[in-house]
Amino acid sequence: MRVEELIKDFASALGAENPQEEMAIIKGFMTLSSALIPTVQFKDRDHRNTRANLYYAVVGNAGSNKSRIGKLEKLIMPVHNQVRSSEDALRAALDKNDKRPPRKNVLLSGNITRARVIEHLCANKDTPLIIIDSEMDSITTSMQVDHGGFRAELRKVYHGEFIGSSKKTDDELLEADFPHMSILVTGTYDQAVKYLAPIGDGFASRHLYDVNLKPSAFTPYGKPGSRSPESTLNLWAKHFHKLWEFFSKRSVEVKFSETQLQQINDLGYQWEKDIKAQNEDNSLDFLFRHLLMAFKVATTATAWSAYFENDVSEELKCNDDEFAFAMHVIQDSYRHLQDLYAVLPMKKELKVSLNETELHILHELDQEFTTDQAYEIGRKNGLSERRVREYLKKYVVTGSVQRKSQGKYIKT
Repeated sequence: MRVEELIKDFASALGAENPQEEMAIIKGFMTLSSALIPTVQFKDRDHRNTRANLYYAVVGNAGSNKSRIGKLEKLIMPVHNQVRSSEDALRAALDKNDKRPPRKNVLLSGNITRARVIEHLCANKDTPLIIIDSEMDSITTSMQVDHGGFRAELRKVYHGEFIGSSKKTDDELLEADFPHMSILVTGTYDQAVKYLAPIGDGFASRHLYDVNLKPSAFTPYGKPGSRSPESTLNLWAKHFHKLWEFFSKRSVEVKFSETQLQQINDLGYQWEKDIKAQNEDNSLDFLFRHLLMAFKVATTATAWSAYFENDVSEELKCNDDEFAFAMHVIQDSYRHLQDLYAVLPMKKELKVSLNETELHILHELDQEFTTDQAYEIGRKNGLSERRVREYLKKYVVTGSVQRKSQGKYIKT
């Protein structure tokens, strides 16, 4: 049975009643899986080693079955409990005067400080780490608190960027090189507005999405089905633990075919064309990062396939079925993102744009011009040379003008 079919069967056993609920569970399954395989990596567009860790935001009204996603944390508990027991044993063996090392942990709630997040990132190294919270406002309060939030750290860790911090108490330097963390959060629309803002800082674009803002309806009670969700979670929790053990002591790289890379490129061109054709105020970083997530999901699916097939190769090839599955997941998430993006009340993105005076001066300039000619146009319009220089810099930044050489410009 293919990995996709196994995960869909898992979603069905958990009570998914329609395709959207099924996909919501699938995205949660893949997010938690991605947390367990920090040693399974792929090369990004710039040929850098990239981890598969995913962020996932579930947005829905009360009664929209968001709790099914939150319950997926049980899949991680065997790994969490083993790491916690190992840490307890390590500390029990220390003399009371010995310095205690930073504590490794696997499962974190959103109600955590920046200092603790950095400590865990530094301590864990290749030990799985994931934040799971069923209330978005819990993590929102923590990561946005003045002088103590960790929103910037979450943006960095998604791409495995270096994180460092110095503790004031003993001047200890904490450093996390190539950190790894996943996030799964659920919340209402009101909570999502606060969690995702500001849209333009790039944090929101790092998430998979599932959005269900339809009015909730009462679901009648009935007899349990033939399969218990609890027993299904317990069974798969054992697989999650074995998946972690399967990859925990070795590094693996997932490779993609030229055909698969072309599929990503084609999708990127199509999405970009759609955005420009509709003149949407849609940040392209959502598009770019969803394409990156396709590789993350495909890498995670490939890891599951290798686990079930007991493939211990150092290089794994993503097969076409796994890649098609990943593309389906990403396209579904992107559609949900578009739906949510359209109804978010905050300003979508801070942009550098030209005002009426700047556009007027630009219009009066020749197709090719020099700085002195720009000064002359500026003087006719009552502008100082300093202001004209500011205009020229803004023209270059916005792409309205290209600098050919020192003091020479051409309109684009």
